[in-house]
Amino acid sequence: MFSREFVVTVKPSGQVQRLVVFVEHYPPFLGSDRTIFELSKRVAERGVKVHFIATQPLRYLVGRRPPAWEYKENWTRPPPKIHDNITARHLVLDQRAVGLWLLIAPLAYVLTVVLFTGRAIKEVVRFGPDLIIAANASPIVGMVALLSAKLTVHPLFMGCPDWMTAYAAGLTGQKMNSLGMVLLHIVEMRLYKWATRVFAVTDFLKRLLTRYSVDPNRIDVIPNGVDTQQFSPSVEGLAVRKKYRLEERCVVLLSGHLEEWAGVSLVYDLAMKLDREFPKSNVLLVGTGSSITPLFEKLFKDRLAHMVTYAGLQPFEEMPEFTGASDIALCIFPNTPVSHAASPLKVFEYMGAGKAIVATRVAGTVEVLDDNTGVLVPPGDVEALCGAVVNLCRDPELRKRIGANARLLAERKYSWQRLAEVFMDACIRAATRQQGLLIRKSNAPMDSV
Repeated sequence: MFSREFVVTVKPSGQVQRLVVFVEHYPPFLGSDRTIFELSKRVAERGVKVHFIATQPLRYLVGRRPPAWEYKENWTRPPPKIHDNITARHLVLDQRAVGLWLLIAPLAYVLTVVLFTGRAIKEVVRFGPDLIIAANASPIVGMVALLSAKLTVHPLFMGCPDWMTAYAAGLTGQKMNSLGMVLLHIVEMRLYKWATRVFAVTDFLKRLLTRYSVDPNRIDVIPNGVDTQQFSPSVEGLAVRKKYRLEERCVVLLSGHLEEWAGVSLVYDLAMKLDREFPKSNVLLVGTGSSITPLFEKLFKDRLAHMVTYAGLQPFEEMPEFTGASDIALCIFPNTPVSHAASPLKVFEYMGAGKAIVATRVAGTVEVLDDNTGVLVPPGDVEALCGAVVNLCRDPELRKRIGANARLLAERKYSWQRLAEVFMDACIRAATRQQGLLIRKSNAPMDSV
C-alpha cells in the first residue's frame, strides 16, 4: 500500500488571512454585491487582506442595461481606494467581444468565461488567498469563480443572495419552465453543489437549495444587514425635505430598484388613496428602473403627479439622508418566486433609520419583521397596503413605536459588525473543510483512488 504524494500547503486551523472575492460590481450598484462588500470591509478592518475581482455583469452584456448606463465609467478608471487592506481589479471585455453577445450569445458566453477565467487565475496566483468567495452563482461570476478555484486548488465559498433563475425570468418575461430558464437553473444549482460551502441570506433560500439536493450541512445562513451608525434615527434628512419641498408632508419612501417586480405599479394606487384621504403626504421615489416612465405617464394623465416625487438614482452615501427624510418606508414586492427569495437591503436600512415600515408578507420580510417591527400586508392586496400607509400617516405615535422597535432589532441582530463575525466564522469553516479534503486525498491509498 502506497500513499499518493501531494504537495499540500495547509495553514494553521482557524486562520483565514487573505480573501479573493468575485463580484459583478465594484463598488456596488444598488443592492448588487452590497452584502459581500460590507462584510468584506468589516473583516478588512480586522486585518484580513481582501482582493475583489469584478466581472462585467451578465445583464449588461446581454443588453439589459441602458447604453448610457453611468456605472460603466467605473471600468475606465482605477478602482476606488476603500481601505488599506482592500484592492480590486475589473475584468472588462473589449467592444468586439461585447458586440458578439448581441450576435451569437452562446459563443460569446464561452469566450467571456475563458477570457475572464484566464485573467482571474493570474490574479488568484498573484494574491495567494486562503479562500475564494463568489458573491453569487451567476453564469459569469459563479462560473469564473468556480473554475478559478478548481484550477488553482482553492476552497470556494459561494453566495446565494437571491434565486437568480427566478430573478432572470422576471426580468426577461420568460416562464420558469422555458428552455433558457431551465438551463440557467441547472447551472445555478450545479455551481452551488460544486462549491466547498454556500452562504444564503435567508432560511427560505437554504430550504430552496436543499430541495435541489445541495447538502444543508454545507449551507450557512448569513442575513443581510445595515450600518447602524450610517443609517440612524439621528439623521433627519432636513436638507432633502427642503430641497424637494416636503417640509410639511408625511413622506412615504420607496427606494432601490423601481421595477414592476419590486411593486412600483402599486405607487399609482397609493398616490390616488393618499390624494383623497391624506393629501398632506407625498411618495418619494429614490432609485432607477424601467417602470418610472409609464408610472408618471399614468400619474400625469390622472392628475396625481403632485403626490409623487422622483429624486432619481442617488449615490449610496446620500441614502441615509433620503431615508432620514421619510416618515414611512415601503417594501412592496408582489407574490412571485423572486419576491419570496429576496431579502431587500432597504428593509434593513429602513430599520436602522428607525422608520415605520410597510412591507408585503413575503418570505424575505417575514423572516426579519413581525407586527411589532413593521406593518405586514398580503402581497397584491392594494387596499391593505394603502390602508396601512394612510393609518400610519394619521398616527405619528404608532410610527414612532414601530420605528423604535425596528431600530432595536437592527442593533441587536443585523449590524454589519455583528454579521462580520458570523461571516468570518463561516469563512474559516469553508477553508478548513477544503484543508480536510486535501489531507484525506494526500493520505489515500493508491489502490483506492
